[in-house]
Amino acid sequence: MVYKSNPLKEIFQPKIAFAQLREAERLKHVAIVAFLLLFFHVILSLLRGYFGMDGEELTKYLDQYTGEQFAFLQLLFALGHVLGGICVPLFFLFISSIIFYLFFDIHFLKLFTIQLAILSIFLLEDMILFPFQLFLGIKNLFSPFSLGVWGPYITKHTFIWSLLRTVSVFSIWAISIQIIALRSLTEKPVQRVAMIVIAVYLFFGIMISSLYKLSI
Repeated sequence: MVYKSNPLKEIFQPKIAFAQLREAERLKHVAIVAFLLLFFHVILSLLRGYFGMDGEELTKYLDQYTGEQFAFLQLLFALGHVLGGICVPLFFLFISSIIFYLFFDIHFLKLFTIQLAILSIFLLEDMILFPFQLFLGIKNLFSPFSLGVWGPYITKHTFIWSLLRTVSVFSIWAISIQIIALRSLTEKPVQRVAMIVIAVYLFFGIMISSLYKLSI
């Protein structure tokens, strides 16, 4: 059986899609889907850089540089966004696939296909959040779809704010799809699958929050 990677089907009809993936002997369109997701991440990153999102730190140095120097600094900032739009999704795809490969007896390419569906959910979150950031000035840290909005009311620690930001409607959706997918492709009890999945996402959440803490 040939299975064609289709993130939309996998996130909206997960039980059907992953049952077919379990029986598949060959996989198609995995590279194409990965390229398209990276392309959309880069486009979104370019738009963020173009509109100066998350660039508040640059304004602190506005009086220290000439117009040409500051424009070059903005260009570097935009290029950093693009680089992040490529490296961060790739890091997530490969590292998460490797981690799950160590825990489950599942073909690596099938795990990678699952992670493409998960990445699609997070891309959808970024696309929906983009207009809120552009027109309302809402920072990514305080997404209305996450617990990050409650951070300032709970504590003054930005690490906790960032950690709360990783708990969103979309991350819960992603975790649910991840559990369904892995449960469909393995014989392990659902409780053990859920425990491993939550632990992996907690690992990524702590890592993201630590990187944010170091960047401010």
